[in-house]
Amino acid sequence: MSRLGSIALATALVGCSTTTVGKVGDPSAQWWLADHRADSEVTVATVDGWHSQTDVAFRAVSPTEIHFRTREGAVVPIENVRRVTVVKHGRGALDGALLGIGIGALGGYLYGLTRDLSPYERSMDCTIICNNSDAANWGALTFSVLGLLAGTLTGAIVGHRDMLELQ
Repeated sequence: MSRLGSIALATALVGCSTTTVGKVGDPSAQWWLADHRADSEVTVATVDGWHSQTDVAFRAVSPTEIHFRTREGAVVPIENVRRVTVVKHGRGALDGALLGIGIGALGGYLYGLTRDLSPYERSMDCTIICNNSDAANWGALTFSVLGLLAGTLTGAIVGHRDMLELQ
């Protein structure tokens, strides 16, 4: 597997999510729902025989009465909801970029410290990399850029998940 593929895989496996736990009438759950009402990619898991519903839109009758409407038009009352998941691809890109830079810098630095230098790099005529410390710094910079690109792309595809667990 290529280095770029390894960085992308590591970033995807580490993926970020935020979970909030609350009760149906709890003010924190209502604030969470109010904050995520405009998000586009919503999945609802219900407790009573309903399966996970995707492409769900929030429907607020009042600040305290919130329903969910599926793409097919079915209304899911909040009392039947067990978990609401909102996927944010922009935030996922940011999370992936930060993880990619960190993983890339660490991996590149360690690679530079442990790699063998070429005869030119060990000679007195060297220009950029003259010892393993220079190689480590150059590797950290190079791998950070690759990690940034791979992490941003992977994070944008996977997305950041905000979950509300209703009890």
